[in-house]
Amino acid sequence: MRIAMIEVGHWHAGMHLRSFQLADEVEIVGVADHQPGVAAAFAQRSGGLAFERYQEMLEATAPDFVIAMGRHIDMPAIARHVLETGIPFAMEKPIGVTASDVAPLVDLAEERNAFVAVPLINRYSGLWRQIDELEEAGRVGARSHFHFRVINGPPVRYALDGVGWMLDPAVAGGGCMRNVGIHTVDGFLRYTGGESTEVLGAAISYRAHGQAIEEFCAAVLRSESGVIGTVEAGYSYASMKPGGDFEARVSAANCYIIDRNETLEVATLDDDEARTLAIPDQGARYNQFGRDTLARLRDGRPPIATLRDCHRAMQIIDEVYDKALVTPYDS
Repeated sequence: MRIAMIEVGHWHAGMHLRSFQLADEVEIVGVADHQPGVAAAFAQRSGGLAFERYQEMLEATAPDFVIAMGRHIDMPAIARHVLETGIPFAMEKPIGVTASDVAPLVDLAEERNAFVAVPLINRYSGLWRQIDELEEAGRVGARSHFHFRVINGPPVRYALDGVGWMLDPAVAGGGCMRNVGIHTVDGFLRYTGGESTEVLGAAISYRAHGQAIEEFCAAVLRSESGVIGTVEAGYSYASMKPGGDFEARVSAANCYIIDRNETLEVATLDDDEARTLAIPDQGARYNQFGRDTLARLRDGRPPIATLRDCHRAMQIIDEVYDKALVTPYDS
């Protein structure tokens, strides 16, 4: 599988390189980034030819698969170009600054029956396997509520990673809710089966770091059938350590499951059982994405998360921003 990578200055580039290199028989044939010298430096560890223009790279290398990244404001144009080449690809979320950026891409991808994978990697959590197995055995019951919290280190981390554009809401589409909150919203949609969802209320804060992007957001969601979701996203963890503060939990009439990043706690009422299991952490979930995505492509199966999945989550995030109460920077 000959793979090309677009906008390798993105902070996820190393993660995706590692993930796809774990798949069998993969060769990186080209890497591109609009910043002078960035692609050349990345090519030294990835292999492949270096380019500043991804359009030129795709034409010169004719890859079998593309991994696309980029500034959020630039992503729709990149996605459209790759869609029009007909090359299957994966693209880092959120693929735009608002849901309206993603909507026409969904239409184009579905019209062309294109393969476009989005690394909403928490779909690889052991939580989903547990809930699906319990559901199959008739041991879930009415679904009640869902909670997902992702709190990473402070926003300065992006400046240190050479992607300072993430601190500009006009380019990034917002702060923590747009970037990491998309995982929490996608989790809620996965738990409710993609039901129509409304935002009951939200609050965002700029209080601690005084950046133009929010550093914390909390929202309450409700699905059409009445499942309640509480989601939190932040750049407010007081450390740069990977993982930060992470927890996801689901509650139903007969079961309660908690994903604590490296362990899964499963409790069920019907046999008064409580178990703790080891599961893949965030890094391992990224590692699964490459091999799984290429296997799905080869087998003719859809990606674990699609452009439509991304668009649904983006629509809810737009509504969160519209309804949020704001706590400004306290100087």
